[in-house]
Amino acid sequence: MLSNVSFANIAAHPPLDRFTEEMLFMRLPTFGVLVFAVLWSSAGFVRAESKLEEAAGFPDGLSKEIAAVVDAKGQRVSDKNGAVCSVWLVKEVPTKANFKPTLSVKYPFAPGELLGVLQVQAKSKYTDFRGQEIKAGVYTLRYGQQPEDGNHVGTSDLADFLLAIPAAVDTDPSPIGAFKALSERSAKTAGSTHPAIFSLLPSEKPVEKPTLTHNSAKEHTMLSTTIAAKGGTKVALRMVVIGKSGE
Repeated sequence: MLSNVSFANIAAHPPLDRFTEEMLFMRLPTFGVLVFAVLWSSAGFVRAESKLEEAAGFPDGLSKEIAAVVDAKGQRVSDKNGAVCSVWLVKEVPTKANFKPTLSVKYPFAPGELLGVLQVQAKSKYTDFRGQEIKAGVYTLRYGQQPEDGNHVGTSDLADFLLAIPAAVDTDPSPIGAFKALSERSAKTAGSTHPAIFSLLPSEKPVEKPTLTHNSAKEHTMLSTTIAAKGGTKVALRMVVIGKSGE
């Protein structure tokens, strides 16, 4: 039983002092050590100040064309200081036929596909996955894949990302297939030369309801939810809504 426990998160914490180490690992029975190891590793648990609640209705600033394809029921992420951001997903998204995940690509979407809408709340000091500051406002979220070039080494082992684009310049829900156009529009979000991105992590199966989890080692807060795909299926979606790359 003990051999099945991952110690990756335990290793990320500072070492225990000798007395505590003796008490926990020499005097406790095996089961007690296992329980302590699981509880001590906070990856997968929600931070006490994090909260997820329903966000009803659309934010101001969306075009009627975008609003028509987005589900009006979204999810709002809050911390101890109040609302941080809100996410709405499209009602239905096309997926690639006969898609098979690879080591770096886990999602069956075509680059440039509209997946949702992001609202950044005022005074939240919000950043994308690269640490670029994103001002309060409303943005579309489109699927993209990290380029395989030397400029992105170390950012992430996964290629799946969401790119945020100011809603004012993204009014048509049709896919933005050209990588250059997608990147340039997203770069307007942070006023830089790089797109504003949010990491998508693998998710094994659709969740029954949206949930929020936290990885304390990486300081990432993840929103797990599902998005409806054409054909009546669902795709599990896991997005880093708060946190940035350790690069």
